[in-house]
Amino acid sequence: MNEVATNLYVGTVEDAGEAQLLDEHSVSLVVSLTFSSPEQGFPSSVDVVEHPMMDGPRCDRDSFESAVSRTLNSLKSGEAVLVHCSRGASRSPSVAAVSLALRSGVDINEAFQQVQDGREEVDPHEDVVRLAVEVYRDLRN
Repeated sequence: MNEVATNLYVGTVEDAGEAQLLDEHSVSLVVSLTFSSPEQGFPSSVDVVEHPMMDGPRCDRDSFESAVSRTLNSLKSGEAVLVHCSRGASRSPSVAAVSLALRSGVDINEAFQQVQDGREEVDPHEDVVRLAVEVYRDLRN
């Protein structure tokens, strides 16, 4: 789990189940982008919103946009948020980048770079990046 911006974390499904890790970073919301839960379940100390989506060309726009909106609203209210997918490499960094760009007013490419600077494992699928750019442009206007 890596902090890619103030109160914005990106991680794996395993990270989402680690109560001590989430507590250490005062994470109060987990935005889950997978179809499965952590093996040990989600800690009771956090709220969990599930927006399951596939990676790649079958990534669902409605789920992606809903995940961005929830992440953005929580960040604006001062909450610490973990956005996770299976490996923390494609879907979750993309949702985080759009949320970061909309919150801070930076360009989407700059937001992706900031997320990548904060998390070595970032390697989003080109179709997910394309969707992220579309969602960013639509929500920005």
